Amino acid sequence: MSNFGRRTWDREEYAKLASEGQLTHEQSLKSSLTPAQFQQLKRKYTNFHGLMQDAIKNLNTKVLTTGLSSYKKGKQFGFYCELCNLTFKDTMQYIDHLNHKTHQLKFESIFDEPLINDTRDNDMIEKEEFEGIYHSIIDQFISLHGTKKPRKSKKASIRQALLQKEEHPTELELAMGFKAFGNANR
Repeated sequence: MSNFGRRTWDREEYAKLASEGQLTHEQSLKSSLTPAQFQQLKRKYTNFHGLMQDAIKNLNTKVLTTGLSSYKKGKQFGFYCELCNLTFKDTMQYIDHLNHKTHQLKFESIFDEPLINDTRDNDMIEKEEFEGIYHSIIDQFISLHGTKKPRKSKKASIRQALLQKEEHPTELELAMGFKAFGNANR
């Protein structure tokens, strides 16, 4: 059979070419950087606050480029992401890319660790133990920063004084045998 005419698709060959094409940028990035430069690049993309400050120092600026839709592969004039080898024409698209899943996946594939630590440590504690610790912390906080004891009203202090007087009968009360005449108001 001759190979004349249109060539048929060889899926394995194209899958191999696609995987080689993706790995070349990652491999070239890993091999071309020294360990110090590699750590500096990692610090650049893990310091999110600094990255945002660099991106928004010229807020709402657009870089005039020719033939650039929203992003282009490779380093061109604009906002460049070194990990993904993409150039963006304005800050909004660049920041959107930094928050996108593709950037996170590229970071994980290059540095072999997640960009965002998505782990929770509260699943290992039993509910009762957590409630006990929580209540003890709340009680400790209230005892340190709680409000002062409420003041007693004048009526309450008068009642308390009368009760103290009632406990110790005077000599007159002892001689008469009663405390007061039949008055309801004391």
